[in-house]
Amino acid sequence: MRIAALVILMMLSGVTQADRSDCGPMKATQQSNSASGQRRQIKISIATGGEPYPPAKDTYRVGERVPVVITMTNTGSEPVYICETGTLYEDRPQLLKDGKPVPYMSFQQSTMQAAERDKTCDEDNLPQQILLRPNQPTVVDWFILSKAAASFNDVGWYEPLQPGKYTFSDQRRLSCCDGPLINTNTIEFVVAP
Repeated sequence: MRIAALVILMMLSGVTQADRSDCGPMKATQQSNSASGQRRQIKISIATGGEPYPPAKDTYRVGERVPVVITMTNTGSEPVYICETGTLYEDRPQLLKDGKPVPYMSFQQSTMQAAERDKTCDEDNLPQQILLRPNQPTVVDWFILSKAAASFNDVGWYEPLQPGKYTFSDQRRLSCCDGPLINTNTIEFVVAP
């Protein structure tokens, strides 16, 4: 089960453009900001596209893959480290279609519940540190919001989207495997027939 969860995590997370190192004990200088202080000085933004995907857009076709790119900006004056373990542990996407909540794919929901129950993040030592330099927006992660209808390789949070108006936001952790969730910006997009 752990190997399957690790493979899924790797498929969901990808490789990012941020400065990374394997997580180990952080040096005292890296821990100088409390968790609440870090939350206040880190801005988390989401977009439906951007590096490593094509540019963000606000209209998709039925069955088209919808990627999400997560960017963080350290608004403080000193560099800080955050932890990145992967979308399965750190993200809680919230998608509305025409104002009504869209449920996660059943596979994604059961995988998320198993990871929480089995403490996969803690047990498999998945975290990595990411350095956020002051006032430099940094792509820290990405995931597939909705998989492409014809793709067998995509692992998304939601089934291929049907026509309608969508509102999307995310809640993301800065800590490795647990901790408070921080709200991101909200974006809107349309899925056309």
